[in-house]
Amino acid sequence: MPPIQLPILNSSSDVLNNITPNYQHLIHFSRPDVLAERTYRPLSLTFIEYLDGDNVGFILAWFSMLPFIYIVALCTLIIFRRDIQTIMYFGGFVISGIINHYLKITFKQQRPERTRDRMDFYDVYGMPSGHAQSFFYFMTYLSIFLFFKSQGSSTTYIRSTRNRCFILVQSIAAILVAYSRVYLYYHTIAQVVVGSFIGTILGGLWYYFINYQFIKYVSFIIDQPLAKYFLIRDYSSIPNIIQFQYDSECAEAKRCRARYVNFSRDSIMLTNIP
Repeated sequence: MPPIQLPILNSSSDVLNNITPNYQHLIHFSRPDVLAERTYRPLSLTFIEYLDGDNVGFILAWFSMLPFIYIVALCTLIIFRRDIQTIMYFGGFVISGIINHYLKITFKQQRPERTRDRMDFYDVYGMPSGHAQSFFYFMTYLSIFLFFKSQGSSTTYIRSTRNRCFILVQSIAAILVAYSRVYLYYHTIAQVVVGSFIGTILGGLWYYFINYQFIKYVSFIIDQPLAKYFLIRDYSSIPNIIQFQYDSECAEAKRCRARYVNFSRDSIMLTNIP
């Protein structure tokens, strides 16, 4: 039997060239100039710039992030509480965002000149301000909700005062969010004022719709199989939900501890029986 002659390969390129054509695409990558032609953009929603060394701008940039921090907190509440009031609160924000998008492409008003030079990083149009509209929607809805909660006969003076203080803090935060968009040259004063006005109107209208119209169908909705599967519930009839949850969970924890102690005692007695 004659000896097997192996091909003599002088370099690694010879090895690659001798690979079956069906597998060549795994070896030969795209040229660097092809990759260089692609354009990458940052996520403009969370891309906020401020002048280097401007401490006020740095603080206002964080205030400009408040709507997104609020959204994350709201989503966390929805996941862990499954309260239909909170879910619909978030639903109003989604509707506000859709309205803001179509208003921008309807008005087609440009942003301030400094931002206009960096249109690769932001949306082209700025009328109305999405940040101002979103946060004023959040502030208005929650302020009305807390105000009426403070008027209940079972509401203590301390709780009523706390709610009013929270409304004041919310209002100041909303004003600072709106001001930050002007200070950082993302919007004109008119764009921020219109966004704040629309957000306030939407917050009031959505509160009325949820608590005077939609509330009529809540019991029907939460009794549906899909709602029961996702554990959707309604807390609107409970005056102080935090106190209620605290009392209920403490009582259940005591019952669980008592059952565990009784089970341990019975187990010890059974092991001592000869």
